[in-house]
Amino acid sequence: MIYRTNTTLTLIELCKSTISNEISLLAVWCLLRICRSPEVAQGLIKTNIVSVLLRQNAIGDMHLISMSVYCLGTVVQNDATADFLAAMDIIPFIVSHLRQSTESPRQNPDHICAGLYAVARMSRSIKLAKYLAKAGCVELIVHHLNTSTDPNVLHWSARAVGCLMRPNSSDMARILLEADVAKGLARLPTVLTSENLQALGSLGFTVQRFSCAEWSGKIRQTLVEAGVVDSLLAALRTAADEPCHDVHIELALAISLLGDVGGSAIRKEIVNAGGITILKSVANGNPEVAKACNMAITSVTGNIWSRNAGSYIDNSL
Repeated sequence: MIYRTNTTLTLIELCKSTISNEISLLAVWCLLRICRSPEVAQGLIKTNIVSVLLRQNAIGDMHLISMSVYCLGTVVQNDATADFLAAMDIIPFIVSHLRQSTESPRQNPDHICAGLYAVARMSRSIKLAKYLAKAGCVELIVHHLNTSTDPNVLHWSARAVGCLMRPNSSDMARILLEADVAKGLARLPTVLTSENLQALGSLGFTVQRFSCAEWSGKIRQTLVEAGVVDSLLAALRTAADEPCHDVHIELALAISLLGDVGGSAIRKEIVNAGGITILKSVANGNPEVAKACNMAITSVTGNIWSRNAGSYIDNSL
């Protein structure tokens, strides 16, 4: 209703306000809350919202810039919009903000998350993922995965890694692994409490993406040596007693794909680590969780005919 009554035009004018940064920030926040569909996103783009948000960088207020970056990520509702924004040089702006937030002596997790979120939203194709990597996002994401203890930063770092990969994006998978991303993913269950498990779902999501991007002996060896397989099981064990069904599903689907494409060595490792017992215990409850866990059990213990590849791969955020 707000969009259809053209109230967005008033909000965009408020974004340009020179009266106070607080007014501009609240206006940007309202716009990102309104942007819930491709139709609204397209309408906002036609009202020149992208240029307005980019101009916030000149003001120098990190809170306002972060909100603008977050809003740009929200505007990306489909592949066509991502391509359009990339042509407007949004990617250097996003990565520059992430770098500035990362290198700040007084880091603010909200500012970092805004950059990570926008990277994840913009990475809608292999071409855009490579553009983001060339702009320097990989080293920043991996830095946070390997050093941060903030659950939201870890969640969006892991999610961004997964979003950078698509089926058959072997080049990107290798770039990420060479940057030591596996080690960062493996540490997630050790630094998160049972009250902050969203990042564990992102761990599962990212392992799924690795499995689809390319599966080779080198990738398998790198993930195993970094402890990612053990971490998946540890994550599922940690989340087992918590009412976070989406996390359970993501982790079970990751195990399912590993069991299917990882070879006998991976399947043996999952079994020896008690993976089947964990999956069976988690399966007692929500029907969708049970479906994902049973799929994983079949992938790990079944023969070549009965194993399934966990065909449900989430391509969304």
